[in-house]
Amino acid sequence: MACCLFGWGAHSFAQQDAVSSGGTANGTGGSVTYTVGETNYINTTGSGGNLSQGVQQPWDVITGIGKQDLAVDISLFPNPTSNYVILNVPSEDVEGLIYQLYDMNGKILLEKKLDGTQTNIYLANYASASYLIKVTNSKNESKEFKLIKN
Repeated sequence: MACCLFGWGAHSFAQQDAVSSGGTANGTGGSVTYTVGETNYINTTGSGGNLSQGVQQPWDVITGIGKQDLAVDISLFPNPTSNYVILNVPSEDVEGLIYQLYDMNGKILLEKKLDGTQTNIYLANYASASYLIKVTNSKNESKEFKLIKN
């Protein structure tokens, strides 16, 4: 199954699977990142052993922790919230700014232009969870916020 993940400057397309657990195992021969509960995998057997290759997602892309290169001063409040948040840009420099609301799987739930110096984003119809809000300009410079909806 494919889903749209955001990248720095372009959209990427990747596979996705629901898993119950995972981690990284390190040893003298290297390391391997693994997940438990994948339903899609390929099993390979060789002289050195067996390897089951599955679907992996890069966690740093999903968490929204990354390059923050948008030079516009933006704030997001209240956070945590229950019904709405406000994106505040204290200058009139909102021309060409858009925001995207992502779930923690990287799926875009909402995309709109900023209304002005204060943009209300209504969240009453979304489940209580963590979300990401990414603000981007026409040069693909961005700033991201992790949002908690109660």
